[in-house]
Amino acid sequence: MNKLNTIRNKKILICVTGSIAVYKTCELVRQLRKEDAIVQVMMTKSALEFVGKATFAALTNNEVLTDIFPNTPKAGLEHIELAMDVDAIIVCPATANNLCKVANGIADDLISTTLSVCEQPTLFVPAMNFRMWRNEGTINAVKLLRESGKMVMNPESGQLASLHKGIGRLPEILSIMNGIRNLFNIPLPLKGKKVLITAGPTREWIDPVRYISNRSSGKMGFALAKSARDKGAEVVLISGPVSLNQISGIHTIPVETSDEMLNAIQIQLEAGSKIDYLFMCSAVSDYKLKNISLHKIKRKDLQPSLEIIPAPDILKSISTGKDTKIIAFALETEYNKVEALRKLKDKKADFIAMNITQKGISGFDSETNELFIFNKAEKIKKLELNHKSRIASQLIDYVISDN
Repeated sequence: MNKLNTIRNKKILICVTGSIAVYKTCELVRQLRKEDAIVQVMMTKSALEFVGKATFAALTNNEVLTDIFPNTPKAGLEHIELAMDVDAIIVCPATANNLCKVANGIADDLISTTLSVCEQPTLFVPAMNFRMWRNEGTINAVKLLRESGKMVMNPESGQLASLHKGIGRLPEILSIMNGIRNLFNIPLPLKGKKVLITAGPTREWIDPVRYISNRSSGKMGFALAKSARDKGAEVVLISGPVSLNQISGIHTIPVETSDEMLNAIQIQLEAGSKIDYLFMCSAVSDYKLKNISLHKIKRKDLQPSLEIIPAPDILKSISTGKDTKIIAFALETEYNKVEALRKLKDKKADFIAMNITQKGISGFDSETNELFIFNKAEKIKKLELNHKSRIASQLIDYVISDN
């Protein structure tokens, strides 16, 4: 795994101040933990009015700090030690009160005191009424914080807790996660982009208990989805039946048949949000049964041959935007440049990633893979055998950079 693109084992302090948006911070903490960050939470008294400390303690598996002078042998010093030990600090939600305090050097509660002594990368994620955000004091505070090297996100526009509409909503979790990755100088070449990925096999049913399928594990498609997320993209993953855990921060749509996969892709393409990159990594069946039995076929009634018809050719059946880059996959049992280029043209793809199945080494079921990437100019790029997570990152980087 590329360590530059991960927040694994990073020590992150989440400072929670008093806003109705506190409940969204629970989801942020959950996602940080799923990405193996070490999270500690600190809360103001007003934040406790919205969410109890037990919630964050359970989510982080750490004590939640709430008192500036706790009844401990180190009373009054824990927050100082903590501020020295963490890798980054996230203030989420950051209220107008908190922004103005910190910007002007006021240290009169646990969080403002901690922030007054910390020098680690700090991200403020504001949430407040739109009138508070445009208040002159808040505007000046944000300006001062940014000039001092702190990152302050802009809140989003929409319906507020007061039922007013305006700028003041807590940013979406994806935006906050990208902000955190920015703190660690993690490259985000896909920030603001939407990526659609298909993964795994399809099942074409014979009867309620039997089906035609293949050996695809879905590991390559899932690796692509995680890598695209870590590079800043909004990712939608359409997956056939696999034995893999869902990836946090990624919208996963489960499907079974080739028709269901086609339908799910069409829905995403018609949703109104432009798809920037489409990775067709799934191993879709070439054929399906002409007639599916509604009841289990008894062994004595099974026919020695099945009447099959072509399954939908998904890439030929969909209509993507002209700016959508299409990356198709081709599995072969040996190197076959002619077949790869034929598929590239036939599928109207921008790239074909050909992998060669070798039991236990590459292709189906393996942890590793190697790819031969062909573009429209018939340029060939070989990605040497490596773990699928690294191959996924290298493939995305190549697709982004290729002109």
